[in-house]
Amino acid sequence: MNRAVAKRLKVAGFAPRTLETGHKFYPHEDNVGWSQASRDHGVTITTYELQNHLQDIKDGYYCPNLADLIEACGEHFKRLFLEQAIWTAESKDPEKRAVAHSPEEAVAQLWLALHEPMQSG
Repeated sequence: MNRAVAKRLKVAGFAPRTLETGHKFYPHEDNVGWSQASRDHGVTITTYELQNHLQDIKDGYYCPNLADLIEACGEHFKRLFLEQAIWTAESKDPEKRAVAHSPEEAVAQLWLALHEPMQSG
C-alpha cells in the first residue's frame, strides 16, 4: 500500500484493531527521527518498533492487511477479483467499487468509498 492511501485511511478514520509486526507504516511527514527513505517507502514493523516507536506508528500512517480491510468493510464487502493484473474490490452497492494494482489497495479504496463523505464537484 502506498503512503497516500495509508494517509487517506487514517484521515477517514480507519482504526486498526491492533498494531502488528510484519505490517508497514509510513512515519509522519514531520517526524524528523526517521530517514527520508523511511518516510517515502515505509517501515516494516518489528517487535523493536512496537516497543520503542509505538507513538511514531500511531502518529504515522499504518497499512492494515487484507483481512483487516475486508473485515472493516463488513457486510458491504461482496468480492475481490483479479483480471489482467488489476484487482477489483466490489461492495453490494454496484456503484461502490475500487480498482488498484494490489488487493490491499483495492479493498482500502473500497473502504474509503464506503466511508469518506461524498465529494461535491
